[in-house]
Amino acid sequence: MSEMLKIEHLSVSFEGLKALDDVSLNVSDDEIFGLLGPNGAGKTTFFNAITGFTKPTGGSVYFFGKDVTNLNTTEHCKEGMARTFQNIRVFSQMTVLDNVLVGMHKNLNSNFFQIFLKTASQRAEEKRAVEKAYEILEMLEIKDTANEIAGSLPYGTQRKVEIARALASEPRMLLLDEPTAGMNPQETDDLMYLIDEIRKTGPAIVVIEHNIKFMLGLCDHIAVLNFGKLIAFDTPEKVANNPQVIEAYIGAEEE
Repeated sequence: MSEMLKIEHLSVSFEGLKALDDVSLNVSDDEIFGLLGPNGAGKTTFFNAITGFTKPTGGSVYFFGKDVTNLNTTEHCKEGMARTFQNIRVFSQMTVLDNVLVGMHKNLNSNFFQIFLKTASQRAEEKRAVEKAYEILEMLEIKDTANEIAGSLPYGTQRKVEIARALASEPRMLLLDEPTAGMNPQETDDLMYLIDEIRKTGPAIVVIEHNIKFMLGLCDHIAVLNFGKLIAFDTPEKVANNPQVIEAYIGAEEE
């Protein structure tokens, strides 16, 4: 076990409004870590700040000891971060298989001329990439959709396609932004099992959700944001019984 992600006094402001306010926490590389909070709590802003989509206005982000606070999204990907989004971003006119192959781009070695000339090394690399893509699709239980157009698939399946594409980059950390959004209870239960299986294959996992039941059943540790502030960071059982967390969610439901 080692420290994977270290957040120190992270803040993000938009025109004077603090979306994140002095957030500090640590995540180890052997766990599924969850970030909970009502809508508008700052969860997606947190993801954006640690993956290069939003520049922090204060604080630092360390990934396996390296300061990545000011890296752009491409550099974060090269460091080993891969993420999904709250709003699905599959290539809707491409097949499921091609979506996954796109995710492998950073790990392929063939140059333009090798691809153009279809050299033996390029053909071998392409064959390995396709085999790996099928392995990922099988793990996520969507191998039978490989040749279907991604945009034609049900919402829950498209979620899995996006996760498969992220996994194809062979990340050290996989970040899932509200993966159960739009899923029915059975799909949600299935996804919980699959995320646990993914963790066994290598990458540490960070999950954003507002589905408390899902997170309590999945995560090793949970942090809770409310109005941009960190109000809890503990085991699922202790978080579930934290008075501030209970108040935050009851208040959100009343609003």
